[in-house]
Amino acid sequence: MTSEEKAAKETEEILADDPPDYSDQDICVNQNQDDNPKRKGSIWQTAKNKIKITPKDATPVDWKLIGLVFISMFTSSFSLTFLFPFLPEMILFFGYQETEKGYYAGLVASMVFAGRSVGSFFWGWLSDRMGRRPVILMTIFGNGLCCLLFGLTVNLPMALVTRFLAGLANGTVGIAKTILYEISDDSNQAIGMSILSMSWGAGIIVGPAVGGLLATPVKKHPSVFLQGGLFDQFPYLLPSLLVGGACFVVLVVDFFLLPETSKRKQKEVDVEVGEQNEELEKLAPESQQAKTTSPSGKISMSAEDLYCHTERAVYEVKLYQSCQELHKSHGTNMAAVRPRSVSENGAMLTDEKLTIEVEVKEKKSFLDKMKNTTLFRIFSMPDCTKAIFLYTIFSFSAIGFEEIFTVWASTKPLYDGLGFESDEIGMVLGIAAVPMLVLNLFIYPFLNRLFGTKKTFIICGFLNGVMMTVTPMLHLLQSSSPSLLWTLLLVLIIPQKIMTSCSFTATSLFINNSSPAHMAGSVNGIAMTATAIARTLAPTIGGSVFAWSISSSLGPPFDVNIAFFMFGLILWGTSVYSIFIPESLNKKRVESK
Repeated sequence: MTSEEKAAKETEEILADDPPDYSDQDICVNQNQDDNPKRKGSIWQTAKNKIKITPKDATPVDWKLIGLVFISMFTSSFSLTFLFPFLPEMILFFGYQETEKGYYAGLVASMVFAGRSVGSFFWGWLSDRMGRRPVILMTIFGNGLCCLLFGLTVNLPMALVTRFLAGLANGTVGIAKTILYEISDDSNQAIGMSILSMSWGAGIIVGPAVGGLLATPVKKHPSVFLQGGLFDQFPYLLPSLLVGGACFVVLVVDFFLLPETSKRKQKEVDVEVGEQNEELEKLAPESQQAKTTSPSGKISMSAEDLYCHTERAVYEVKLYQSCQELHKSHGTNMAAVRPRSVSENGAMLTDEKLTIEVEVKEKKSFLDKMKNTTLFRIFSMPDCTKAIFLYTIFSFSAIGFEEIFTVWASTKPLYDGLGFESDEIGMVLGIAAVPMLVLNLFIYPFLNRLFGTKKTFIICGFLNGVMMTVTPMLHLLQSSSPSLLWTLLLVLIIPQKIMTSCSFTATSLFINNSSPAHMAGSVNGIAMTATAIARTLAPTIGGSVFAWSISSSLGPPFDVNIAFFMFGLILWGTSVYSIFIPESLNKKRVESK
C-alpha cells in the first residue's frame, strides 16, 4: 500500500468517527437562497408552467407585439359595437316608428361594412407596399375621427355617412391578421389568433357596455347632465367621445412601440418574364434567370440592376433595329452589311447577331393585363377562393344575428320582443362576452390541437346554428318568469359567443394558411372586402325580414323566429361547405424556394 492510499484510508476513518457538522452552512445556504430574487420568482415561474397554453415544442410567442396588435384590434371591435345597444333608440330619436326601426337600424349598422368593402383591399394592398406599421396607424386615426363625428349626428343621412366613412377608414382587422401571419408559425398561430379573437371579445364587452350606459345621459342622469346642454342636443355624443379617445390613446402607443413586421425590407421591382417579356429574359444573364425566376413568372432584381438591364435593352434594341434597316437596304449579304454596321454601331455585333431579326411585340391585351393583377392572381388560387368564400358567408350569418338580436331585444313584448332598454341590452352583451374573453384563450387552442382547424369550424358552426334558432323562443318567458328568462338567455348567448369566436378564429387561419407570404396583406384585404360586402347586406336583409315579420302578423313560422332561423340555416350551410376545405389549410402554407 502506497503512502497516498494510507493517507486516504486514515482520512476515511477520521470522518467515520467524527462526521463534520454542516448545519450552519446549510442554514447559511438556505438563507442565501431565500434572499435570492430568483427563488422568490419560482412560484410565479411554476404558475406560468402550469397554465402554459402552447405546446412544449412551440415557437415562443412575441407577447409584446401580440399585445400591441391586441389593443389595435380592440379599437376596431369597440368602434363597431358601441352603438348596438342604443341604435334602435337612435332611430326613434330620428323620428321613425317602432315598426320601422328594424329596417333603418339595419341600414345604419350595415354602412360601416359598406365602407369596409370599399377600403379593405386598398389598405391591404397599401400595407404590402408601405409596410404594416404606417397603414395601421392611419386606419386607427381615421376610425377614431369618424366615431367622434357619429356622435354629432341628428338625422339618418348623417348617421349613414359617418358610419360609411368609419368603415372606409377601418382597415385595422386585415392588417392585424397579416401581422400575426408574419410573426407566427404552425406551432403558435392558433394561440396568436385566439388572442386576437380575445381583443374582439374585449371590444364586444366594453363597446355595448359603454354605449348602453352612456347614451342619452341627460335622460338617465339628469342631476349630472343639464337639459338644453351639449349632451341634450347630441344624446349619443358621450359614448362616441370615449370611443374616439380610446382610438387616439392606442394610436399614440402604437406610434412609439409598434415595429414594422413586413419581410420586404429591400425595395424590389418585379419584372415579368415568359411569353410577354421574352426580350428582357434574353437580356438577363442565364445564371440569374435560373436562380430568380419564380413559379409565378417573375424575377426579382434590385432597382439598380433593373436600370442597368433597361439601359442595355434600349441600346441593343437600337442595334437590332439598325441591322434590320441595313438588311432591308443591302439584303442578307454579310460583306455588304458589315462595313456599314461597323461604321454606325461599332464592332459589337457578331455575324450571327447581325442576322437576327427583332420581333416588335404588340401591346398587351386588356385580358393579359387583368391576368397580371393581384386580384386575378389571388382568385386563381383555389385555396384562397374557398377560404375567402367561407369567411364571407359565415360573417354574413354571424353579424346578421348580432344585429337582429339587439333589435329583437329592444322590441316591445306586444311584437314578441323582450322590451329591454339600451342599458339592459348592453348588460346582456357585456356579461355574455366576459366568458368568451377568458375562455377563448384556452378553448380554441385546445380544440385546434384536438380536432384541427377544419373540424373545429364544423363543430362550432353546427352548435352555433342550433343556439341561433332557439334564441327567439325566449320571448315566451318575458312576462311569466323574468329571472328564468335572464338565466336561459345567458345560457344560450354565452356559448353562442364562444362558438362564434372560435369559428372566426378558424376562418382567419384558413385565410392566412392559404396565402402566399408576399401577398398576405392583399389576401387579407380582399377577404375583408368580401366579408364587408356580406356584412353590409346582413343587417339590411335581417332587419328588413324582422321588420316584415312583426308588421305582417302572419304568425309562426313567419313571426320573429323567421329571421333567426334564416341566419341559423345559413350557418349550417357553412358547416357543410367547410367539409370541402382542403386539409392542407390546417397548417401554414409552405413557400416554394
